[in-house]
Amino acid sequence: MSTLAHLEDELDRLISEAQKQGLLLRVLGGLAIKLHSPHANHRALERAYPDIDFVTDKASARKLSGFLTAMGYTPNKTFNTLSGDRRQLYYDEERNRQIDIFIGGFTMCHTLPLADRLEVEPLTIPLAELFLSKAQIVHLNRKDVLDLCALILDHEVCPGDEESINSDLIAGLCARDWGLYTTVSLTIQKLQDLVVAGEVELGDAEKQTIQNRMATLQAAMDAAPKSFAWKTRSKVGTRLRWYEEVEELQR
Repeated sequence: MSTLAHLEDELDRLISEAQKQGLLLRVLGGLAIKLHSPHANHRALERAYPDIDFVTDKASARKLSGFLTAMGYTPNKTFNTLSGDRRQLYYDEERNRQIDIFIGGFTMCHTLPLADRLEVEPLTIPLAELFLSKAQIVHLNRKDVLDLCALILDHEVCPGDEESINSDLIAGLCARDWGLYTTVSLTIQKLQDLVVAGEVELGDAEKQTIQNRMATLQAAMDAAPKSFAWKTRSKVGTRLRWYEEVEELQR
């Protein structure tokens, strides 16, 4: 079966066929943010989306190789043999595209649990997890900043998942993990600083929206009761590295 030239059409094809076969696939990353955020088409926030990133559960992961091969993809056999219980790679060789599939969770600088909330949205992981998938990156690159700005501009920060960034979910995860809390707090500050400095060409109202929504999220994170492990780790602070190093190639 041949793949489709337009990436969003191909994404729809894969998810639709996966659903017919009882497989669970959800999109994450910049392309998932674009599906939710009209601001991704803003002249200052536009960027290219060369590949598709998915999350699946462990039950579906066991059927991925047969499914994606039938859909026109070639597996990275070495990588999938070594890391296939956590992450798998497939290639559309004709179009020079890659599919990256995370299984049960998403690990970069920190590990985000995803498996229990894959049914919240029909196409993507939930907006809170989309935010965290970018905000948990210690060394943000330009595309991460653009993706976060688009997501924040188009979605309120409030409790709940109804087309909003779920502050309760984020605050709860950060209250159990000092490292995640610290990285997300640093990201919030970086975004605010970059917007104020004009590093992203947005209007005054858009800048204020980002400032206000990030302040709301930080306040929710600060107010959430912290675990004993969180308080213990906080005493060590940043004297010890609190995140995993990530090679740019992995992103």
